[in-house]
Amino acid sequence: MRKIILIFFAIFTLASCQTTPKKPSEKIVFASILPLQYFTDQITGNLYTSVVMVPPGVGPETYNPTPRQMGEMAKAGAYFANGFLGFEDAFLENFKSINPGLAFINTSTGVELIRAAGHDHGDHQHEKGVDPHTWSSPDGARIIAKNIFDGMVKIDPANKVKFQENLDRLLTKIDSVDKVVKTILTDIPSRKFMVFHPALGYFAREYNLEQLSIEFEGKIPTPKHIQGIVEEAKSQNIKYIMIQREFDVENAEIIANETGSKVIQIDPLAYDWPGEMISLARKMAAAK
Repeated sequence: MRKIILIFFAIFTLASCQTTPKKPSEKIVFASILPLQYFTDQITGNLYTSVVMVPPGVGPETYNPTPRQMGEMAKAGAYFANGFLGFEDAFLENFKSINPGLAFINTSTGVELIRAAGHDHGDHQHEKGVDPHTWSSPDGARIIAKNIFDGMVKIDPANKVKFQENLDRLLTKIDSVDKVVKTILTDIPSRKFMVFHPALGYFAREYNLEQLSIEFEGKIPTPKHIQGIVEEAKSQNIKYIMIQREFDVENAEIIANETGSKVIQIDPLAYDWPGEMISLARKMAAAK
């Protein structure tokens, strides 16, 4: 009997040693769009797992969160919002009801906002006519990064030093992108450019450019509006039309055919914010 007991004890001990210990609870934060997820990842490093609300290739204006995302929301410590996208306002109360302790951070706080008349989107409107694309310039990116840092310190003050180190590296990277873009845009053929959806207002303001939008009040442009754009493009010798990957190119191609210009695809909602900013400048410089 004693021998049997010893054998059982040895087996139990071996099994206990081979059992994998449970991992600590995963720390999760949400970001509304991919560029904000990029900034969040740069600041949190490997301390948190970030989840993006709006997936690649989808427009954020009228996005509906999935049940799985709402389930993950219950475990999140913070939600980093753009602050001016329609779906954020629509689902904010749902987010709070699922997770009353969720820190909701408006990352656009402090950005000098562009308030454009007629920035409606058919079935909804951006808050107070605000252009929501605040991340599309280095100036906006710096403020957004600082807001994310402040949000992380709020929910996790013990890691403030680490967050600060990561923020400093991110700001250095943003400064580097800014210098590269300025250099590329120094001698571009025209300071005016056409874009289907007015997503580059902050980029244009920072680099002394002017965007001409084909989209009008979030609706399919009327023949009259298209004709006005065509005439201005011809008079300004604009040779390209930029369009985001999630938009239909049909109307852009109509204007391109009328003006002898070409359609260039851009992705201001890309996760790789530095790469997209530099790519955008290079496409402008190369379009002749």
